[in-house]
Amino acid sequence: MENLNLKYNATKVDEIEQTRKLPIENCITDTSISMLCLFIQKGLIDENGHHGVSKAVAMDVIDKYLEEKDKDEMVLDIMEALVKGGFLSRQVDVAKLREATNKRTAQAKQIIDEM
Repeated sequence: MENLNLKYNATKVDEIEQTRKLPIENCITDTSISMLCLFIQKGLIDENGHHGVSKAVAMDVIDKYLEEKDKDEMVLDIMEALVKGGFLSRQVDVAKLREATNKRTAQAKQIIDEM
């Protein structure tokens, strides 16, 4: 599965912030399924080019995504879209975050394999 087709604009970010009563910077630190679902609902562009999907569709997208990738990767996809939209600092290097996450995972796997 490729990265999620996400795009955020001021209206969608405001809807997320109003729903959670928190600024977007705080929302992205909440990696609960309900928060990820809200990010997908508001940011996903479906196969027909429509911006935003229902909760049921968002949950289905999450299930399909998690068959091949993990929650950390989903959070990074969301962060990447928020950075591209200018809603998180453009100084955030999501590629380096992905690299660090992959390195950390590889180190943990090596430790487990050596046990």
